[in-house]
Amino acid sequence: MNLNFIIKQKRLALKNLKKEERKNERKKQEILMIITIVIIGITFFAGVSVGKAVYNANIKNNTKIAKPILEVEKDSEIIITEDNKNGEYHFTVKNYNQGKEVSQVDLSYYIEILENDLDASIQYQLYQGDEKLELKENKTKEMIFHRDVEEEQKYTLKVTYDASKNTMEDIMQDIQIKVHSEQLKI
Repeated sequence: MNLNFIIKQKRLALKNLKKEERKNERKKQEILMIITIVIIGITFFAGVSVGKAVYNANIKNNTKIAKPILEVEKDSEIIITEDNKNGEYHFTVKNYNQGKEVSQVDLSYYIEILENDLDASIQYQLYQGDEKLELKENKTKEMIFHRDVEEEQKYTLKVTYDASKNTMEDIMQDIQIKVHSEQLKI
């Protein structure tokens, strides 16, 4: 059995060639457009993945922290009575300790006198050495200790009792001294 195929040849004319070229050009443009749309679609709909890497690293570091030192040395309590109307309480504020370690930071401090509704018959004044310190709201102005320099300040609280201003027989009150400190920026 013999099969013969008859292929019909196309007629080639200049007109038909231009039409064929235009069709091929159009197909190429359509294919390019489809590929572009597919790539844009993949980009928009698939999303862009941005990764963030987290690394754990163990870093060993030896850092010494500056040591602030502020100590208050005080005398024993004083008791004011009808017989003993005047008293002096001595205390020292210093920026070093008994081991002669000096504060490694600058310190600002002030002294506050705590008293609850002190009777008018009891008066007090605070002295630094021989100089009387002005108290505003029972607080001194801020004073500074410099780092790495051994410093101390001696204070005296002088308390007097005026029996003529006393309206009661016995007065039982305490006066407390508080030293507030703050580390200054390095």
